[in-house]
Amino acid sequence: MRVPAAAVLALAAWAAMAAEPAPPAATTDLDLLAKALEKAVAVVQGKVPTYTAKLTGRYTDGKLEQAGEATIARLDADQFRLDLKTELFTFTLQRTKEETALAVPSFKVAIVGRGPLPANSELQPGRLFARVAGAWPASLTVLGAVQVAEPGAVALIVQTLLGLERVPDKATALFRAKRDLGGGTLSIELADDGKAIRQMVWRGKEGGEVAVGVAISDEAAVRPAEPAPDLVVVNVAREELERSLGRGLARAAEILAGDQAAGRLKDEVRVADRGRLIVQKGSRVALLQGSPLEVGFQHGKLLAAEARRVADSVLYVAGIYYTVTKREWFLDVLRGAYKRLEPHVPQEYLDEMQGLANGSELSPEEVRLASMFPELFHCSGFALFGKATAGGKLLHGRVLDYMTELGFQREAVVFVVKKKDAIPFANVGYAGFIGSVSGMNAEGVAFGEMGGRGEGQWDGTPMAILMRMGLERAKTLDDAVRIFREAKRTCEYYYVISDGKGPSAVGVGATPEKIEFVKPGEAHPLLPTPLEDAVLLSAGDRYQRLVESVKARYGKIDEQAAMELMKRPVAMRSNLHNVLFVPQDLVFHVANARGRSPACDQPYVRHSLRELLDEFSKPLPQPGRRERKRDGLF
Repeated sequence: MRVPAAAVLALAAWAAMAAEPAPPAATTDLDLLAKALEKAVAVVQGKVPTYTAKLTGRYTDGKLEQAGEATIARLDADQFRLDLKTELFTFTLQRTKEETALAVPSFKVAIVGRGPLPANSELQPGRLFARVAGAWPASLTVLGAVQVAEPGAVALIVQTLLGLERVPDKATALFRAKRDLGGGTLSIELADDGKAIRQMVWRGKEGGEVAVGVAISDEAAVRPAEPAPDLVVVNVAREELERSLGRGLARAAEILAGDQAAGRLKDEVRVADRGRLIVQKGSRVALLQGSPLEVGFQHGKLLAAEARRVADSVLYVAGIYYTVTKREWFLDVLRGAYKRLEPHVPQEYLDEMQGLANGSELSPEEVRLASMFPELFHCSGFALFGKATAGGKLLHGRVLDYMTELGFQREAVVFVVKKKDAIPFANVGYAGFIGSVSGMNAEGVAFGEMGGRGEGQWDGTPMAILMRMGLERAKTLDDAVRIFREAKRTCEYYYVISDGKGPSAVGVGATPEKIEFVKPGEAHPLLPTPLEDAVLLSAGDRYQRLVESVKARYGKIDEQAAMELMKRPVAMRSNLHNVLFVPQDLVFHVANARGRSPACDQPYVRHSLRELLDEFSKPLPQPGRRERKRDGLF
């Protein structure tokens, strides 16, 4: 586990405000805790509206030591200021009646929204705190209990969940958790008068240590924000800025807490219209059918919460990072891209996006802009058959390396779609995203993509929509080649496309101006080491390692060996998903990243497209009735 510091800070966030009231003298360890937590509980319950809390943190692992300081000033239910100072990063987030501002001096930028306070804002302190704190497991935040219980009850829950025991023979009250927390132990030291928590320390078994000190005042002052003259000011509509900051910060907390909060997905079946979602063995499969509008609606209805999390990651977490580093408002950049891309998007996909918005209750603009996001994928792919594989079977591997830090892996879905007047297909993707970066259709034609350069060349069909067009329209490899050749393309992308009927495969290099096709065994300046009956695409050292691995097992590569080819270093640390297509059998194997562990280190789940398509002929489960256990579907 790699987030002990964040875990300690999360616990400190609600324990930090302990200060003044003087209940009767404590006679037990539980009384001591209750006394120290009394004000913290009052703050969370809204009984102490104004305060300033300063948290000082220190982290060391024996080699590296870092220190930081966070000061939170809450003036009232609407106004606050947060200052974070570390050796690597400093920022100020302030919300007053006049404006909302995020200033990041290290990047020489301030993002400012002025005007009246937005109603029901995601950045309202109470709402933001509840969602950020609620991202953490109950064993760390005990948020629900803090919101309704008396201090004594909260102290009992904390003591029980953490296994707190008082350390004997200490002048000040010191408690230590018996429970292992992230591979270490947590201790809580109370102030001399017992009216506050002075410090919380997490010590890892391998020597790492995180310490959080606390200082509290009942006064707060939020002064008008005056960005330094050397900062570039990005002016944004205040309501949009608050939505972005509120949802972005809350989603970032969810992602940070993901390693602790995320367990295996619960087996279940959801039904919406004629679509269904099957969750089994930790994997989601969405079965969608009908018109584009119906397919989109089923997608949104079945995966509303998951789609919202993906949109928050794409638009608001990545968006704020982009704005800070590029000094341009990310949503406006996406709007500009979408304006140029939309004329080249067939109406059926616009209808599907609208259906997704209708079902998920995301705004139509959020769905459209999120669908335009995948511009810079750094990936690898291969297709092997004939002399290269055991028995000559076509094996098409696809490695997707892309920003696991955004938490997409938790929202992974295999979509199986029977759209009106289209070839049925499987799309290995993510909730809320209608495009494709990895897929195979019922004709045995499979597609995988890797990104290159050319950001900003947006006068064409978006890559992910072009992939969808290939899945829905290509009965053969020649069909796929024609679709890609005739399309008005964007940016720079590379693809591996395979067809189980040959078997055959081709590598594709595409920009708006030109397109190249590399057949199996052909050399190319970017792919200087061809192998017979093989198409191998990657970049730099990863390409050479892929070539060497194929050579070492040439002629003996089966499905298991093909999966081994997709391990590191061919896959990157950001390996989001891996797929092995077996087009002749209409079978595919999927591995998704888990937390910070790359996909290549996770088990693969086998899927049969034939069996999944057969599910459409079965009656939908009736509302209120539990479906029988599904053995062997995937």
